[in-house]
Amino acid sequence: MINILLSVRRPFSEKILSGEKKWELRKNAPRLNKGDSVTLWLYESGQYGTRGIIGKCRLVVTAGLRPYPPKGILEWTMKQACVTEEHLRNYLPCYVWGVQDPVRISTVPLSDIGMARPPQSWQYLTDKQEAILERRLASSCNWEPRKERK
Repeated sequence: MINILLSVRRPFSEKILSGEKKWELRKNAPRLNKGDSVTLWLYESGQYGTRGIIGKCRLVVTAGLRPYPPKGILEWTMKQACVTEEHLRNYLPCYVWGVQDPVRISTVPLSDIGMARPPQSWQYLTDKQEAILERRLASSCNWEPRKERK
């Protein structure tokens, strides 16, 4: 399993956790193989953010979006990403990260997983960091972590 810490500003972090925002826009994407399972841990950044890890979701797909998408694709992307046309056009070209199954957790400071600074956009997490976050998730919502298959 691949775990990624994703920096997201408010209000987008809340829109992801509510399920309203289904696509996150990024300038780059992780290199994935078919069948890779990816968990995105959401770090809420920015002036009004909690500046901690507040939830997780699943990365379901990444796809490139070119500078001049057809009108229907542009409108669909704006809706799924909860952005304006101006914002989207200024950000192109970019990657669309599909997100699903959001889960909120009690805020976890970066120091709890041995980090001093958040990633500017995203970064991979170690197995040890992921285990700390899964334990925190389990304690915050009485959720049982998935057992690894042997």
